[in-house]
Amino acid sequence: MWTETRGARAKIRPQTAAFPLPGRAPDMVSVVDVARHAGVSQATVSRVLSGKIAVAEPTRQRVMASVAALGYQPSLLGKALRSGQSDTVAFLVSDIEQNWYAALAKQLQSDLAAAGLNMLLFDLGHSQERLVEVLRQCRSLHVRGIVLSSTDPLDIAALRPEIDNLHRSRIRMISTAQDLRALGFASVLHDEEAAAEQAVGYLLASGRRRIAYLNRIRNSMTGQRRYQAYCNALAHHGVALDPDLIWSDPQFRFEGGYATTLAALQRGIRFDAIIAGTDELATGAIAAVVDSGMRIPADVAVLGIGGLTMSAYIRPALTTLSGETAEISRNVIAQLGGTAADLVLVNRQLVCRASA
Repeated sequence: MWTETRGARAKIRPQTAAFPLPGRAPDMVSVVDVARHAGVSQATVSRVLSGKIAVAEPTRQRVMASVAALGYQPSLLGKALRSGQSDTVAFLVSDIEQNWYAALAKQLQSDLAAAGLNMLLFDLGHSQERLVEVLRQCRSLHVRGIVLSSTDPLDIAALRPEIDNLHRSRIRMISTAQDLRALGFASVLHDEEAAAEQAVGYLLASGRRRIAYLNRIRNSMTGQRRYQAYCNALAHHGVALDPDLIWSDPQFRFEGGYATTLAALQRGIRFDAIIAGTDELATGAIAAVVDSGMRIPADVAVLGIGGLTMSAYIRPALTTLSGETAEISRNVIAQLGGTAADLVLVNRQLVCRASA
């Protein structure tokens, strides 16, 4: 194979190996290597790869043949440094072990990929120190956007410097668990007020009168919103709030629902329905009721929130308010292209099953 290089004829050795440059993996092959292999300038290689400037077809074919032979892969970091932003969106969750976050992560990953974007997942472990550290990393990685899904109360003063730096870097920020418009985040949230009205109204219509609320309140901004919505719904229907029916500090997940409900039963608290803040808490509550010799839903109706897939397969199948991961994700993608700190509310749907 012969090619022209600066007016002289230079012989290029045919390359057939998967890694033609000794000791160099494809992600270490540079534009310089491609230019040398094709016998053209680096500028010509850049023009061919960008596709924005016309290049003679024989030259383009020669460059692309060298790209294939060398296994060249463009540097995403280099692209980010040149453009100021990468094609990556960071997804920050307070606890990926919770099924709701896992479901949203899967949906968001799929939708971002369809939009030509990548997702970088960070598990915060309910730590604000970790959140500050990750925000700094996101700025250095030149991510295009940050999606924060955390119900944890935040120290706004401590976060403000990092948030201001992200704004200066033109990184779009979106919250999916609490209203952070004051920090410049677009906020895509469930309409918890409407959801609580659906849940309370449905249970009252079925003859229930002592409806317990099982969910974190003090350490969860979403829990606070749901609790206030629960109180408003009871008041709207003329039902007095009973402090004995507010179970506000359970552990997370199934264990929390089980232990908290069992403790209420052992204290002799009377109730005929439970609204649990998550499907996992609701599943634990069902187990506690059944283990105590009571019937679901004859003695106690249980209603969860989240619409997790598993809720259809426990027994009795769980009545729940849907999570709408597809709608949340769709609105997040739409907000990535915006600039304003908008608020978008997504409605939950009541899915009636055997538990209530």
